Amino acid sequence: MEKQDDLTLMKPRGYRRVLMAGFRLYTGNFRRLFKASWQMALLYALSCGALGTLTAIKIPELTLALQQQLASMQGVMMETLREYALTGLALLALSVLSIATLSLASAPILSKLKEHKETGTITTPPHWLTASPHLMGRSLKGVFFTVLVMLIPVVVFIVFLILAEMMNQGIIIRHLMTTIGALSLWMIICLLFYLPLFHVLMKYVMEAPCGYWRTLASNYPTGLRHWGLLFLVFFISALFVLLVTMVVTLPSTILNFANQQAHLGLLMGDALGMPSYIVSLTFGTTALCSFIQFYVSQVTLVHNYYVYGSIETREKERTENQPFDAQQ
Repeated sequence: MEKQDDLTLMKPRGYRRVLMAGFRLYTGNFRRLFKASWQMALLYALSCGALGTLTAIKIPELTLALQQQLASMQGVMMETLREYALTGLALLALSVLSIATLSLASAPILSKLKEHKETGTITTPPHWLTASPHLMGRSLKGVFFTVLVMLIPVVVFIVFLILAEMMNQGIIIRHLMTTIGALSLWMIICLLFYLPLFHVLMKYVMEAPCGYWRTLASNYPTGLRHWGLLFLVFFISALFVLLVTMVVTLPSTILNFANQQAHLGLLMGDALGMPSYIVSLTFGTTALCSFIQFYVSQVTLVHNYYVYGSIETREKERTENQPFDAQQ
């Protein structure tokens, strides 16, 4: 009972207790969470496999063709430009598909976390696809709107660069390092202000139906008040996920590097030196690595769940203490 009480959601916790509770809940219920989500996680892995294969094989091929044409003809054929455009559209479509399937794959885990919030336990799912269509839809919409909000500062910076280039042509090239430094600084600032969005997203998915933008307006300031907790938890959790992901995705990283080196050698006059089954091998390896990586990344989701519970509890205590403070 004591262990179960330690995993109760609505408790004020510091970042250490949030991390410990998240790890314990995730590892202690991994089999149940896996059974509830593996079908959707497989769709996510397949979409990542297609995206990784296209990136690892098609991009080096097109880059090789472009370099050969520039070296021999001092120009670029329309066929190559058309191939680049089609590949770019395919990459964009697969990227959107990967994000969509990631949010849908997280929905069954969110459904189990919602069950834990309401009952204090996580039960074994009786059948496949236990997440409700409503929760899957809210997860998809929440991720889509969150990504949209995150893209706004990037678009603002791009518009600023376009206006600067229109007013003074060539200024970006002449001050390329300054531009890159300014972009890096801008992205770091944006990342710091993105943190409250994760609290907004969790509250939007976990609580009673309401619009995302209304949830954003009312809860983003709350996330800012608890920015320190969000930063410490996500920094440590993301660092852990990054280190494990580097190990898990090592096979696909090696294949990607091998494809690039093979096409670079082809540019130098060597044989391609890749087996005929390289496409299938790259797809299968990337999909398998992505499937494992998905469950590694869900540690951060569970940590966000406990951050949400801690913030909600602290805000409730803060609201209850305000009338008392006013009376005194």
